[in-house]
Amino acid sequence: MTTVSSRRITLLAMTSLLAGCLCQAANAADAAAPDEQPSQEDTADEAVPLIAIEGSGELQMDAGIGNNGTTSLYATVEPEVTVNLSDAFRLFGHFVYEPVLDPIEGETNVFRSQGFYAQELYAGLTVGQAKFALGKINPVFGVATDEAPGIYGADFAGNYDFKGALGLGVKFFLSEDTIGSGDDALTVKQTIDASIFTADPSVLSRSLFTDRGQFHWQDYRVGNTDLPESFALAYVYSTLNADDEVGGPTGRIALRRLAARASNVSDEWDLLAAGQTAIDLGDEQTLRPLAEIAYFIHENGYGKDAASVTLGLEFQQGDWITSAVAAAHDRFGASGPADYMLTASFGRIFKTDMTGEFRVDAAYSNARVDGVETNVVGLRLHKNFSWQSSGPGL
Repeated sequence: MTTVSSRRITLLAMTSLLAGCLCQAANAADAAAPDEQPSQEDTADEAVPLIAIEGSGELQMDAGIGNNGTTSLYATVEPEVTVNLSDAFRLFGHFVYEPVLDPIEGETNVFRSQGFYAQELYAGLTVGQAKFALGKINPVFGVATDEAPGIYGADFAGNYDFKGALGLGVKFFLSEDTIGSGDDALTVKQTIDASIFTADPSVLSRSLFTDRGQFHWQDYRVGNTDLPESFALAYVYSTLNADDEVGGPTGRIALRRLAARASNVSDEWDLLAAGQTAIDLGDEQTLRPLAEIAYFIHENGYGKDAASVTLGLEFQQGDWITSAVAAAHDRFGASGPADYMLTASFGRIFKTDMTGEFRVDAAYSNARVDGVETNVVGLRLHKNFSWQSSGPGL
């Protein structure tokens, strides 16, 4: 019978071996470069910048409806920074500035508990058709967390994604084809995403300005082992347009295990299937449906299973966008009723010479969580940003 100590030693050895492989592969990738390099003129369009920054900034107000309504005004800024040390090796950081503590119920909270932290921070390496990431990563699992439309559309799905974990991730590119040409061209990709990970107990789990506290293994019942024992595996089929947005049939199936630290707690096993697409209706009209279902075996390490469903629909007419999302989460055999959310959003894209493009949305959400029903209205100002150095990477 394998002891806990020997298992940890084995996992540590595997992690060290993988890290060593990354370093040796980086040297091999650089050494394998052909002696004859194309001229700078030939590669000008494909030059990789030394530093690239992109992300988004939001100003949002949420107002609860009712006698004990809570109002919050806050900012969310998410810069993503890539430093390309070579064509194959890069450093990546995804940082978040947002409220890191819950608002005070029944009061008006203005920029309360805003904190800044690293959600992802890793070294990346490209070897052939594989991209590796070692460090603080987001294991690939759900789609709705990032893609559900509207201000509140991703609220339920965001509860079961396991972001900001420590581990190793790899994306294998199985195929890539181009359909059409010019601005209407679509890229069809098939990839396999795999990762091994655990919750981040380091100082990186804390936040600046407002300290949300350092992670402790007791904070989670699963996914919190000393060394990476949890894993996620996903097959992704995507159809993307020139802006790297969904332009056609896109789907994902995923399997995840969240390992328990304590011997008397069960591991959580999760299955997920998701699909979305974009349907061009002509006359600047686009319909974007989304569906995701997830099943959780021994959710959070407890004996009961659970399931979540998110259904979304977005309609765009030129610069005007409206959407609706219905979501539910049911713990099978639990005494209380299932959780649910119904939300609708309406927004518009604006463009000015001074500010560039930005978007304003208004939304309403009706939800029941743990038997408590809430009604919230929200208003959000959203703007994307990007910058990159003029020179190529090292």
